[in-house]
Amino acid sequence: MIPIEVTPQPPDIDARALRVFLKAIELVGGTRQLVEFRRLTWLPSLMEAAYAVVLAEEHRWSAEEIARFLGVSTAAVRHLLRAPEAAVLERLRGEEPSEHNVHIAGGLAKLALDALRHEEETTAPAS
Repeated sequence: MIPIEVTPQPPDIDARALRVFLKAIELVGGTRQLVEFRRLTWLPSLMEAAYAVVLAEEHRWSAEEIARFLGVSTAAVRHLLRAPEAAVLERLRGEEPSEHNVHIAGGLAKLALDALRHEEETTAPAS
């Protein structure tokens, strides 16, 4: 029998980033809530943040690699990856965040990835 060589497949980064993006929308109350918040203008930023968070947290890409991949500056990537989730939660509750100059989409993407991981852990079959 001829041995079959199995080559590892690249992770589906696009699908994972989309799941983070959709979870983030769910966290803010769904698509209807987005309309009520009048925040539709930051959806492209949220998608960018979803990619950045997935690449940094799950694939250990550097800020420089992520910046090249997304076509943005390294400083922009660092800013969104440093976004504190607590400040984002304050903003979503309608409060003034305790920290100013917070990258809301970055913090929201981080919250969404954490929520997805929690769901995956609680629904994973026991081995």
